[in-house]
Amino acid sequence: MSQPNNISGYTIARNVVKFKYPIRECLSTLRPICDDVVLAYDPYTDDGTDEAVKSLAEDLDLTLFETRWNMDNIDKGLELGVQTDIAMRQCKNQWRLYLQLDEAFHEDDVDLIKDLPRQAQEVGACGADFQRIYFYKDLHTIRRDWCAQITRLTYGDTHTYSTGDGMSCVPTAPASEKHLPNNLWMFHYSRIGDPELISQRVRNMDTFYHEDGTLISKEDLPDYDFVCREFDNYAKENGPKEVSPQLVPYHGTHPLPFAELYQEFD
Repeated sequence: MSQPNNISGYTIARNVVKFKYPIRECLSTLRPICDDVVLAYDPYTDDGTDEAVKSLAEDLDLTLFETRWNMDNIDKGLELGVQTDIAMRQCKNQWRLYLQLDEAFHEDDVDLIKDLPRQAQEVGACGADFQRIYFYKDLHTIRRDWCAQITRLTYGDTHTYSTGDGMSCVPTAPASEKHLPNNLWMFHYSRIGDPELISQRVRNMDTFYHEDGTLISKEDLPDYDFVCREFDNYAKENGPKEVSPQLVPYHGTHPLPFAELYQEFD
């Protein structure tokens, strides 16, 4: 039975084996916060994702939900938002927390995050914002211009991701616009790791925005070079321009699963 301040977690997954997404590490940081965690995934891939998520669900007590992704929907990454909404609707609690598979919460913040629903209700807020901190190349470097305040904890059906690519959500009505501000971090790690693998992931994400034929071929794909650009893509035309480095040092700690996973990049 749903409890007023309990949190349901949720995420989406596709081709997690092929692209070696840190799904176990991610959900290991989400699980202690949440009463239940929904993993909505596309089982219609040939990389072993189906078997991998079923094994993980047993280990972490996850709720699985199968959903076929529409890979013909390449309008501004909207399919990612659609699938995120599908996952959110499977949650049993009214307070719902979304985490992407290359993100994490710090174990020191578990109790603080669990208390956000109570704080939000006291001020009549329908959501809570987090500071998404974007790590770049190694565990001691933050890319400041890619950091952002984003909404990931929401109440009931007051928000939707389907108007965008799933990074953040928007209120479905003016009455839901009030959010609880806080300084809690959400650690983002999509640009740490093997440069060849990062490029493969970036190109795969590009297929949600561009026709495959407009992208650099898989055979010609360069390793990720960590040059600061406005954004990343491997489209053949209109490539992103370089920008002044917005890199700042970080001397704090990381969520333990990711500190261990990326220790060679420490």
